[in-house]
Amino acid sequence: MNFSDKTLVKKLAVVLVLKLAVLVALWWVFVREQHVAVDENSVAAQFLAPVSTKAQESKQ
Repeated sequence: MNFSDKTLVKKLAVVLVLKLAVLVALWWVFVREQHVAVDENSVAAQFLAPVSTKAQESKQ
């Protein structure tokens, strides 16, 4: 690995760390306090509902 390869690796590492820092900062500012209310009964009904597709309907 020559000098220019090491420099490229350093620059890529710096860019990746900066991108990660920006993503974490954006999450911290905009998403951290957001919560989604989930109704257990509606989730259970959604998972237990029979699956119907157009292919199944056309066979009947």
